[in-house]
Amino acid sequence: MIDPDGRLVNEPPAPPLGVIILAHGAGAPMDSPFMAAMAEGLAACGWRVVRFEFPYMARRRQGGPRSAPDRMPKLEQAFRDQLLREAAGPSAGLPLFIGGKSMGGR
Repeated sequence: MIDPDGRLVNEPPAPPLGVIILAHGAGAPMDSPFMAAMAEGLAACGWRVVRFEFPYMARRRQGGPRSAPDRMPKLEQAFRDQLLREAAGPSAGLPLFIGGKSMGGR
């Protein structure tokens, strides 16, 4: 289920070791089978996993046309926004890591 902020969160069964923020690749959304399997596996190992979509993919999810990924400055800002949200919110005080698939991991 996508939360009100437009994100997917996988919680570990016990207090988290830290938080991993995962970004999708250029062509598949945050709830693709690959991203779901990664998030579930990491959560099972004790990590809180937050997945989000870059703006171009969020527009597509809302019925917009398929388009090329945004330019790097916009992608980087989207990642920064997620980091700030987590650091100031539910993950305050926990180690934060970022990662992703293909374009989302660059």
